[in-house]
Amino acid sequence: MSKMRYLALLGSVCFLVLGFSTPSFAGGKILVYSPWKDEIMQKFGGIFEKETGIKMESINISTGEIYARLKVEKARPQADVWHSVRAELLDKAKEEGLLAPYKPANAKYVLPEYAYPHESTFTGTTMYPLVLAYNVNTLKKMGMEPPKSYEDLLSPKWKDKIIMPHPAASGTGYAFLVTIIQLYREKGEGGIQSKKGWDYLVKLNQNMSQYTRSGSAPAKLVGSGEFPICVTFYDRVFQLASEGYPISFTTPTPTFAEPSCTAIVANAPNLEGAKKFMEFILSKKAQELAVSLGNYSVRPELDPPKGAPALKEMKIFQDDYKWGSKFKKELLNEFNTKVAMGKKTT
Repeated sequence: MSKMRYLALLGSVCFLVLGFSTPSFAGGKILVYSPWKDEIMQKFGGIFEKETGIKMESINISTGEIYARLKVEKARPQADVWHSVRAELLDKAKEEGLLAPYKPANAKYVLPEYAYPHESTFTGTTMYPLVLAYNVNTLKKMGMEPPKSYEDLLSPKWKDKIIMPHPAASGTGYAFLVTIIQLYREKGEGGIQSKKGWDYLVKLNQNMSQYTRSGSAPAKLVGSGEFPICVTFYDRVFQLASEGYPISFTTPTPTFAEPSCTAIVANAPNLEGAKKFMEFILSKKAQELAVSLGNYSVRPELDPPKGAPALKEMKIFQDDYKWGSKFKKELLNEFNTKVAMGKKTT
């Protein structure tokens, strides 16, 4: 073989090797588990890919389903990122070795109370308060005012007319459960003790039509007029209202307004891609997109979604997420045996 022919062949081999190798460094893909709707994740994915060259795929299921899946996949993780989940569940997942430590540099732009500076595995990335949603047309026909407080939900006029996610399946439902138990807990009560809190939930159960496995389902059912009232997060009301559904909301006081967080899955297949997503989701561009879709930004320079009350207008409930993590199993057992017995779960 001549020297020139050898060099030409060598050059062709190098070209092929580099051609096949380059995407794994400059591109590749990540898989994100999130309860957010697919069309919303696609909007974030499009910007992420444009800015990083990394394709983002997502599996969009309830928080409870994601948690169960990550435990099953622990020995061989499939996902790189867990997006939009409360600190209570992430704290528990951290103890179970499901999360990888990483604090994004962009966390320096986040409100201190939402950055979780002492947590090595997760950071607050968006926020949407827990609200009471109602169908405007249905309540108008019923001649009723919407409930404005937690106590209003106990009125006999709402019997079998309220719907909410089950706390075992949904982060939304669990947020409501820990809020009520802590809110009504009295001095001297420890662990999951909260006589008034559990009594409240038992009474509320009398007005509950059913519990859903999906966190987003109650708002959809209220928006379509199948039920008049639900417990949900604000972003779902915003999205349905923007689509033309006759749905509105009231904000009970104090308001659960803990941030929704993002974390990297332990032994993520694409760790570097996951780190880039963590930086991206806290970028101003991603946060502005989040606000346009009904989320509150965790960056203080950005206003809340159009039509949403500002944080300074709310009395924020002081959630102890460490408590919610520590007693999760006991809280859910008590809820299932003492509260939700005999109620339909869909």
